[in-house]
Amino acid sequence: MEERILLWIHSFAGPVLDQAFLFSNFFGLLPICALLVTAMALYHLLRKERREALVWVVVGLVTFALPEILKYATARPRPALWETLIHPSGFSFPSGHAVASAAFYPLLGWGLMRRRGAAAGVGYGIGAVFALFVGFGRLYLGVHWPSDVLAGWLLGFAQSALAIAWLRRHAQANS
Repeated sequence: MEERILLWIHSFAGPVLDQAFLFSNFFGLLPICALLVTAMALYHLLRKERREALVWVVVGLVTFALPEILKYATARPRPALWETLIHPSGFSFPSGHAVASAAFYPLLGWGLMRRRGAAAGVGYGIGAVFALFVGFGRLYLGVHWPSDVLAGWLLGFAQSALAIAWLRRHAQANS
């Protein structure tokens, strides 16, 4: 079934989508994610927001470690259904790009909008849509099975939701 889904997605391949999803690949790369986590932790430290900085560091470390542990525990091979535009190494399950994008970008969106009340949900939603774009790119590029991406999204969205819930709880306790 997963093979049929990937082949169906691949049937839409073309130069414009190739470029769009190569672009999406960029936002899940380790150096980009490490830069984002470091920048956000430093930003919050400069603002004397230690809890927020801690959240970024913890989510960053878990997002790096958890997929790697699961990849080696499952040792699932990547799909090899067509010649791909990128050639990642390592195992397939779960998608690290999906984990990272679902953990970081909704958290970033929420953090940028949190002082605007209800708009924080909009920020989270925009980040979530971006995470879906990054994860779907992994399928389009043919480097992950659909269940790899789904598992990555679940792990990442759970992290961002837990981080936000923890920050909200502490903000309410300090009010």
